[in-house]
Amino acid sequence: MRFQVLPGLLLSACLMLCVSTAQAADQSLDAAERPLPEFDLASIGQGQWQAERLQGKPWVINFWATWCPPCVEEIPSMNTAWQALESQGVGMLAINAGEGQDAVDAFLKRIPIDFPTLIGDVDTLANWSVMALPTTLVVNARGEVVYEALGPREWHDPALLDKVLALRDPDAASSAISD
Repeated sequence: MRFQVLPGLLLSACLMLCVSTAQAADQSLDAAERPLPEFDLASIGQGQWQAERLQGKPWVINFWATWCPPCVEEIPSMNTAWQALESQGVGMLAINAGEGQDAVDAFLKRIPIDFPTLIGDVDTLANWSVMALPTTLVVNARGEVVYEALGPREWHDPALLDKVLALRDPDAASSAISD
């Protein structure tokens, strides 16, 4: 199975380099309109997660890998954003790009991620329509992907946080796409 993952990871690495170079200073969120895919992924210390667990509140979902420098550089700002979002009723997830439990555990001992971290599998990136790393999706309370960010962001930036926090209002969930 490890050899099946390698071509996808190499492709993602190539795309990641392009995205990180082209959008390193970008603080925008691109409008998206697609349903949340079905998934069943193990987490670090919090059991299995399925799509139903994300219903009822907005979520910021970051796809990353331990070998991806922009992903690693983005983690501190995501941890800071989590401190602001958690108490405001917004969830946050990190989904690893299929490296396996041992690799993720070893990485998290060096660089902690403060919010729930899931272990992706060989199908994770394709299921979520993720083409590059890092990619972050923002999901509304109805479980619809309404924003995406290709490449790293400063997630503690007030403009980004305001867009995410606005999704707590059910009326904002449908107007987010027209922003």
